[in-house]
Amino acid sequence: MTTGLTPEHQDFFERFKSFWAAPSGARVPELIAPEATIHFTGAGSFSGADYVGVMQSMLDAMEGLVVTPLDCAGHGDRLYIAWESSVIIHGERRTYLGVDRFRLANGRAIEEQVIFDSAILAP
Repeated sequence: MTTGLTPEHQDFFERFKSFWAAPSGARVPELIAPEATIHFTGAGSFSGADYVGVMQSMLDAMEGLVVTPLDCAGHGDRLYIAWESSVIIHGERRTYLGVDRFRLANGRAIEEQVIFDSAILAP
């Protein structure tokens, strides 16, 4: 349920859904500021500028990756987006849940924490 969100939260959530409808590394700057700090389960930490390449590499490597934004909640400059993802690993489709915690400024994330159980991706 997205009630009680600020206009900035609502706008970011809509752009997040749009991103995952047609994901690409080139689209990362629509959501993530280049100076942002990204903390990504299983991939470490990197800058928003580096996320462009990280995202494209992930999309290229993960066969059939689908991310479906489910819901969000916000408070102040924080926005939490719950999502479901599925990907084909060794011919088997695996589905898992996660959440992204964003800190927003001027319509883009300046910090992101991507949280999920990365064991699901193990061969």
